[in-house]
Amino acid sequence: MKKLYLLKYAVLVISLFLSYQAVEAHDKNFQVDGTYISTKRDVTGDQKIDIIQVQGLPYEEGSKFLKKIELSVESNRRTISVSLDAGYKPDLKVADLNNDGVQDVLVTVLMEGKDRLITSYAYTFKDGKVKELEVPPSVPVMAQFLDGYKAEIRIEGQKPVVIDVSSRKQTYDELGIYRNGKLNEPTELLVDPYSSLDLKTVLGKGKGLMGIQNVKGSDERDPIFEIKSVWNYNHGWKLVKAQVKPVKAKNNK
Repeated sequence: MKKLYLLKYAVLVISLFLSYQAVEAHDKNFQVDGTYISTKRDVTGDQKIDIIQVQGLPYEEGSKFLKKIELSVESNRRTISVSLDAGYKPDLKVADLNNDGVQDVLVTVLMEGKDRLITSYAYTFKDGKVKELEVPPSVPVMAQFLDGYKAEIRIEGQKPVVIDVSSRKQTYDELGIYRNGKLNEPTELLVDPYSSLDLKTVLGKGKGLMGIQNVKGSDERDPIFEIKSVWNYNHGWKLVKAQVKPVKAKNNK
């Protein structure tokens, strides 16, 4: 009888230890093999801690590509799940994005390719109901080549930024973009989607998002500008500011 009591006590101690370890892991934010991220916050607004998780299923054993990614929130013993697109290295952040006093969830997933483009998702789980907040759109710009081996980018309400791209003269001539320094036809630059979208404190407006986009010339290997934008949510995402920085090119004369 005594042995049975000791055995039950040992099982109870081990169970409590494992439960404590699980809670500790959730509290500290952790990641295992790039397929699992978890944190504990109140994202439903009921003043109780929820468990937010991002889980991914690898394409095959040892693969970094996740063919299935899922965001889930466990609240009051009920789980709400959202399926996300396939990709690499999901990232999870929690903040009050829409300024309603309840924490929201931001997930970014790396897409395939060398340019590190991302797919981003923002959700509110207020009152235990999932609703997509979407994410900021691309910055509205006009970007094009100009005669004389120049490139121009215009953001509404701001002074155009024009730079010299003659260091790429040989490439552009071979591609038929220019002939004797003149454009063969009007040619727009390539504006990438976001390569980064992260939390940003907006003065007097709470938490917002800061994104980075790259602008290319002839192809993906020809960076010309970088656009850094800050957004705030007010019945939808509003552009707070956008800055353009030229990207120095390697000499290619």
